[in-house]
Amino acid sequence: MRRRTFLYTAVPLPFILPNFVNAVAVPPKELSADVVIIGGGTGGCAAALAALRNGMKVMMTEETDWIGGQMTSQGVPPDEHRWIEETGCTASYRAYRDGVRKYYHRHYPLTEQASSTRYLNPGAGSVSRLCHEPRVGLAVLRLMLAPYQSGGQLTLMLHHQAFIPYWKELQ
Repeated sequence: MRRRTFLYTAVPLPFILPNFVNAVAVPPKELSADVVIIGGGTGGCAAALAALRNGMKVMMTEETDWIGGQMTSQGVPPDEHRWIEETGCTASYRAYRDGVRKYYHRHYPLTEQASSTRYLNPGAGSVSRLCHEPRVGLAVLRLMLAPYQSGGQLTLMLHHQAFIPYWKELQ
């Protein structure tokens, strides 16, 4: 038996052709929101949080199966200035940074020295004052968005691409 034949017999069709099956099997549904954010990277998440805190209904799309962009998928640490711990960041970014540190304190076995470090740098990297695992950053972003998502104020659409009909005519 050839490999392709085996795959077609062993794996259900939706897993082989998810885009085709979804396009045919699921009729389009009209959604509405005050703000639509295309892309769930760190900038998209920050924009969503700002709109959500101002009482708006938000829809955010993301092509992949995670939010946070490179910081949560490739382990790229935040790019920042040397005084980031004292000044010069937004409240949302401060909450994110504090959330990452709290996550490590709650879920990871830390040495006594690490536990007592005020500004814990879990990865001990010199590139950033907050080098951390991508999955921790993702968990913190999800926690920050969770109250809005569970309350119906945020619609997060993973595996979705924005499509603007007649885009060329609009340009």
